[in-house]
Amino acid sequence: MNRQAVTLTPINEAEAVIEPFWDERLSGLQLWSIDQGRAHGLRVFQNWCWVGFEWQRRPDAGPALRMVRRFDVPCRDYDRLVVSVMAPEGSIVRITAQTDKGIRQFRSPPSPLLKQEHVLELEGASRVEAVTLEIDAALEGVAAGWLNWIGLQDSHRLEGYLRRLDRFDDRWDGYLKPESYEPCFTPSYGLVLSVGELEALLRRHQELLSRKNESPFVAAARQAARTPPERLIGDYVSFCDDTRYNRQRDHGKHLLTHGPNAAIAGHLLRDKSLLRLAGRYALAIASCTHWDDGFICRFPGSTFDHRCFVESLCAYDVAAILDLAGEMFTGLGRGYLMRRLTLEGLASIQYNTWRCEYIFGCNQLAWFTPGRMLAMAVLEKDWPRVRDYREIAYRELVESLNQTILPDGGYVEGPTYFRCVGRDAGLSFYHYSRSVGKPLPDVVPDVMKRCGDFAEAIISTDDSADVIPICDARASHEPLSQVMMAHALPESAWARMGRKTLEGPVDWLSRSLPGRTVPSMLDNAIAWQIGESLSLQADNPRPFVFLPDMGVMTSHRTIGGKPVKILIQGNKANAGHAHEDKGSFVLEFAGETLAMDPGTCSYSSPLAEILKHCQRHNMLVPVGLPWRACPKNPLPADVKPTGRGDETSFHAQIDAAPGWEPYFKEWRRTWDSPTPDKLVIEDEYELSAGQAVEFYWQTRLPVNISGCTATIEGRHGIALLEAPADCTWRIDELPLPDGVQRRLAIRKTATKGTFTVTVVLRAR
Repeated sequence: MNRQAVTLTPINEAEAVIEPFWDERLSGLQLWSIDQGRAHGLRVFQNWCWVGFEWQRRPDAGPALRMVRRFDVPCRDYDRLVVSVMAPEGSIVRITAQTDKGIRQFRSPPSPLLKQEHVLELEGASRVEAVTLEIDAALEGVAAGWLNWIGLQDSHRLEGYLRRLDRFDDRWDGYLKPESYEPCFTPSYGLVLSVGELEALLRRHQELLSRKNESPFVAAARQAARTPPERLIGDYVSFCDDTRYNRQRDHGKHLLTHGPNAAIAGHLLRDKSLLRLAGRYALAIASCTHWDDGFICRFPGSTFDHRCFVESLCAYDVAAILDLAGEMFTGLGRGYLMRRLTLEGLASIQYNTWRCEYIFGCNQLAWFTPGRMLAMAVLEKDWPRVRDYREIAYRELVESLNQTILPDGGYVEGPTYFRCVGRDAGLSFYHYSRSVGKPLPDVVPDVMKRCGDFAEAIISTDDSADVIPICDARASHEPLSQVMMAHALPESAWARMGRKTLEGPVDWLSRSLPGRTVPSMLDNAIAWQIGESLSLQADNPRPFVFLPDMGVMTSHRTIGGKPVKILIQGNKANAGHAHEDKGSFVLEFAGETLAMDPGTCSYSSPLAEILKHCQRHNMLVPVGLPWRACPKNPLPADVKPTGRGDETSFHAQIDAAPGWEPYFKEWRRTWDSPTPDKLVIEDEYELSAGQAVEFYWQTRLPVNISGCTATIEGRHGIALLEAPADCTWRIDELPLPDGVQRRLAIRKTATKGTFTVTVVLRAR
């Protein structure tokens, strides 16, 4: 193999990149020699912002991944080789560099479930001639990870480079008014909360103190004060708890959300030091070189970016603080923040809006709009020409909702991404209504008012969950999203969700949003404020719901007053954030989930990809192959159930074969439930590949097998499963971020036939 000259691209005065794996147009993946590892099902592939890899089982001998590339890289100005990799938990990463001064080697300790930058000392070498990467598997089963980039580093210059941003102390002379200044505790504009609304929130806060002797609003302020924001200033701003884009040295540097939290507490406690802390957070955000979350988004010669997720969050925080704590800034401080809002925040959002047409057809345009809308509403107070652009932002948000909300009111990206309708679009309309002086109902578009059936379909009867976590979702939803949707649809399941949250334990105030590290007290304050005006009265659950455009069907019945809910998962062609689960189902009974959908977890974990696998859902899957059998995902075909249901019975069927063409010649699944306590699942199938099929039932609950029967044991109810006598049974324990997923696997060794599983539900 010939050595290949590599462009060494500096990213700062102390570091340079030699392998930009994250950018498919610059990645050198095709130049690496990769041991194929067919025996253990290895796959290496270019993905969104990395080179991904996965294997299906630990190899009998040798590394699970081995890849080699010849280089011709001058390194005399650097003393380290750095490899950024997200390796499977417990695995060992080995790096070997062939240099002009000999072999240099590195062996990692067992890998944590967090992206790492492994450092190999070059020990005086002046050229790197080859790099070998190897990963030894720790676990027997499926594992996945990714490679981010390979670079060079000068440890001596790095120290000075990292010190250069230590410019400011906590006084911010010239930018904040002196500490002797006595504020009036009056919001500058009332775009976030008015004086009257803050007074109402104060009463809520005082009720919490009288009942619990503590308030999450004060706790959030203490958390904000724990680390001086000036220490968090850097070249980039971390995207909450998402570590895919940032540097290892920036893990845990949480600059966002603390500022508005401090401002809210400052008003509640009439504490000027907290308003001042909020101002310091705004200035610290403004002083970060870029509002992106990592150098890969600003790499010289690349057009890769992480869209404007972080920019929109920064814009929202700064704009909210300019409103809530605006009186703390001098003219210089205020002008500086407005400039950064415009050039670093809105300019990036506008670039993405012009460049990426697809963002109108998914969650992203709505995701970016709260920051865009509030920033424009603040700037317009001083710069009237912003008004026309604020109106464009409003029209574009409505345009996006008309594309993403289906005619049946469904949403193909699932309940957590629906937060971009309820929370993000709702919050954008909330700030817009205040900016233009119109009531909120007058600016909320009609398209949001057709989502009642979607809520009825996804609402969970599990006591510990708000929603059923289909697609890339999590079981807990967001109070602000629920309340915004209940405001638009007061007689819907959204109101049921909102009532369950607002009238339940107050721990919802301390929950962080999906993907966020710090709870947003501003979101919670707005949710409470809007919830005050809602009766939150809703009718009873509907026994049968079908979303024909989305392809989801549900049944809701009762056994002795205890709810039984079944959800059937179909597919709208090319649905995003979807899993390999068409034909899967969820079963809830007596306040617990007996047959689960795992949803997703932080995208910073390789487990997020594994949880999409059909093997993690309630599916029929071909087995006996050297690789993992799976359907296409995204699936380019409509897969929709048909069926009927009422208070007593439920019947559904689906042709689940589309997308499985290399594996299934046919696969039709039927659910027949003549009464709420009995369910028969019948799979008619014929294989094109594989020696057998396995029926998977996924649960967190205890599972016991006895002969041809298995028992799923909940606290208030049980499920008894029976299968044909020619089947074999086993229980697999699979990792989840917060526990164990128990997979009941029932194997039938036949390439064609009918596979029937009978389920009986009993209350305890």
